[in-house]
Amino acid sequence: MQHEITNECNVFESNGEVMQAGWSRSPVFIYNEPMSKACGKHSERDCYFINNGEVSLYLSVENLGLEFAIKIAVADLKRGGVISDFVVKKLNLVKNELPEAGDNGEFLYSDKRVQLQLTNTPQGRFLKCDFIDFAGIKNLYFNLILKKTSGESLNELAPFERNRKYFYLKRFVPKFIAEGVIRVGGLEYSLNENKGIAYFDWTRFFKPRHHNYQRLSADFISNGKRVSLCLASRVGDNRFGNENSFFVDGKLHKLYNINVKGNPKRLDRPFFFHGGTTAVDITFKPFTVGGAPMTAHMDKTVVVFGRLFGSINNVELKHPLALDNAQAHLIFTEF
Repeated sequence: MQHEITNECNVFESNGEVMQAGWSRSPVFIYNEPMSKACGKHSERDCYFINNGEVSLYLSVENLGLEFAIKIAVADLKRGGVISDFVVKKLNLVKNELPEAGDNGEFLYSDKRVQLQLTNTPQGRFLKCDFIDFAGIKNLYFNLILKKTSGESLNELAPFERNRKYFYLKRFVPKFIAEGVIRVGGLEYSLNENKGIAYFDWTRFFKPRHHNYQRLSADFISNGKRVSLCLASRVGDNRFGNENSFFVDGKLHKLYNINVKGNPKRLDRPFFFHGGTTAVDITFKPFTVGGAPMTAHMDKTVVVFGRLFGSINNVELKHPLALDNAQAHLIFTEF
């Protein structure tokens, strides 16, 4: 049974273990990292997904132990096609810590090819990047302002059953509007607050083993309402909470176990998501160009761009939520 936590609590107790488990509609889990008794560095990932119906930008910055990575993909949803690139630093000894606070802090990275700036403010986020020879053929530039809007967020804390010094802490925040510009080679995409929207996916974890993680996400406007979706595979002890949820105009609706049918080795074929008798019935169909799926391959991460068909029938809704032809993406990653 899922457990909703409404009061603020520390992630780590005085003995360094994770005692709480569950989910929340606001960031009640206080990430008191110094109290952890972990024998190694916690891993951290900040992921952004920005789109305006014409273009989608995926950005992930990851600190995984001694490995640091920046992964970027740009999908042209009207013309068809994806261009992507990534930077991976193995045995990275340089400190590249990401901001912990949602309303302040800054991350700066620079090398011969990439300059990336991420700035958190009380009003939102500022993202700026220059990437020379992006994908080996073009230069990428983006300068984006993400403004916060009202609404709830998904927050999940999952320990691991056998040893509670291990944990998985997630925040899925689909409440930003995006303004700015994205340039790839000779193409330029403008985003404004009438069409540009963005979500932020924040993850901190320390795990005893590697995971193959899969997530279906969507963030779009339907009949004047903003709809966001997060269906993800299991990490840690999910008996008291999981990532499965959707949002309508900023209100979080929780979902339970979701059965997924699809072949990660055949990304040109549909994936099917079912939950309950008729609660969730969704089909994800990838966009294709010349018969090949629109995918971005970035080290251990693959992003597939496509559309949703089907519906969600939740007791909190007056009518089923139709998802037909809604833009979405599947993320496969190892961490």
